[in-house]
Amino acid sequence: MELIVDENRLGPTESEWCASGRLQALSPINVVRPRRVVVVSPHPDDEVFGSGGLLMALQSKGVPIAVVAVTDGEASHSEGMGGAGFDLRAIRASESEVALQRLGLRAPVIERLGLPDGRITAHRASLINTLSSFLSRGDLCLAPWLHEGHPDHDACGEAALAATQSTGSRLLWYLVWAWHWADPQAEDLPWAHCRRFDFDRRMAARKRWATGAFVSQTQPQGRGQEAGPVLPAPILRRFWRTFEVFVDPQGGGMR
Repeated sequence: MELIVDENRLGPTESEWCASGRLQALSPINVVRPRRVVVVSPHPDDEVFGSGGLLMALQSKGVPIAVVAVTDGEASHSEGMGGAGFDLRAIRASESEVALQRLGLRAPVIERLGLPDGRITAHRASLINTLSSFLSRGDLCLAPWLHEGHPDHDACGEAALAATQSTGSRLLWYLVWAWHWADPQAEDLPWAHCRRFDFDRRMAARKRWATGAFVSQTQPQGRGQEAGPVLPAPILRRFWRTFEVFVDPQGGGMR
């Protein structure tokens, strides 16, 4: 699977995803109020890209939100990018906080684990223990799908599955990188387990505003800004929809 992003490797277009008919055919999620939402984010921005709409909806119902920031996303740029004083860890953590504020989340709990970006797999057992101690029965855990193809995302999805099974909490996997490599016409995604959460255009506009907080990822960085953004606009359009798609390991909606 292809996870490299540049002007020649942008993955399926949003038009191709819409034309496939796959997304329109998905069954909706029946949202039932959980005790709390715990969203597992491998890198600062995944929590917003993958589940920002659902977070907004549950926040509006008074559900407490907690974010487990597994890494600080420090490996998204080459060493030294931006020059002296360019603290990517601090920048990305701040961007995530701004994005959550733009979603309207009031004082979410943010647990920063500080695991090394790109090497979560080596800390999988520790992450399972951390999530297991954090989750309780009645919680809803949102985490990346365990077959996203990015090793950090896969490790977080695996850890979330193990932790929710041991604690009796609920799990839904969100999709970020899968939209980049999956074929809209093929069986690359587990469509029988995919569910759709719809929201209105006002919420979609708010989510799009939130994605704009990740300047280090969506705008060119470095001298001359010759490299281009990490996430160009064709990639971002997948997260500007009026719905989100979740993979339900139990095969049904949120009960």
